[in-house]
Amino acid sequence: MSFRMPFVAAALLTAAVPAAADDLTIVSRITREGAEPTTATSYLSSDHARIVQAEGQEAILDLKTGQITGIDGRKKEYFVVTRQDMEQMKTRLQQAMNSPEVQRAQEQMKNLPPEMQKRMQGMMGAVAGSFDVNKTGTTRKIAGYNCDNWTITFGQFSKTEQCNSTEVPIPVQAWDTYRDFAESMRSTMAAMGPMGKGMADMAAKMKEVRGFPLAVTNTTTVMGRSRSSSSEVVEVKKGPIPASAWDVPAGYRKVDNPMLKSMPPGR
Repeated sequence: MSFRMPFVAAALLTAAVPAAADDLTIVSRITREGAEPTTATSYLSSDHARIVQAEGQEAILDLKTGQITGIDGRKKEYFVVTRQDMEQMKTRLQQAMNSPEVQRAQEQMKNLPPEMQKRMQGMMGAVAGSFDVNKTGTTRKIAGYNCDNWTITFGQFSKTEQCNSTEVPIPVQAWDTYRDFAESMRSTMAAMGPMGKGMADMAAKMKEVRGFPLAVTNTTTVMGRSRSSSSEVVEVKKGPIPASAWDVPAGYRKVDNPMLKSMPPGR
């Protein structure tokens, strides 16, 4: 199961924080290449959030516990990421970077000719170097809110165009929880050494993008073939949200946290 956690983080981490806010129900029009447009509903409250992504994935966040539930609607699967999982991922990465194998590789790199060392360091920094964030200077009005257009590119692989608004009254608790989540992610990436620094640099660039994304279009290109998906908010409603909004759909199968499975085994 693939899951774009960074998008979920960006949706709230870059949002401007009001002094107080109502619970929000956000209705969006989703368009995927080769499929009929659909309507999806996201929710933001003082203690929970549910974000729908254009790729058919969702995230349910318990802002009290910090637990995140990732949902894949196409596979009818879900997984849970806890605070303990985040700490475990950080520990595993630190153990891997301090392993005898990695230490030997680092010592061997010091013995390489200066030109080769420079080339290796350049490869490690290429991830961040090919990632760019730009504010276009143009604006739009979507669902009654003014928003600024941004372009986010990742080399030739990915291009995202989004319109972010600082006028959407995001519940302040959502910001507090995601700020903690972001710090945890940055701490985890720091354990990855030079590669982690590249990821951290990308996260720093994303902090430039302010506001809640009202429209997002993402295009990816792999081996000359491009695929696109987009979402645009059509309505923002204020008022109480039913408790059922935080439930996983009936019949979905729980799977192991893929983020934790991808980490090196602990010792």
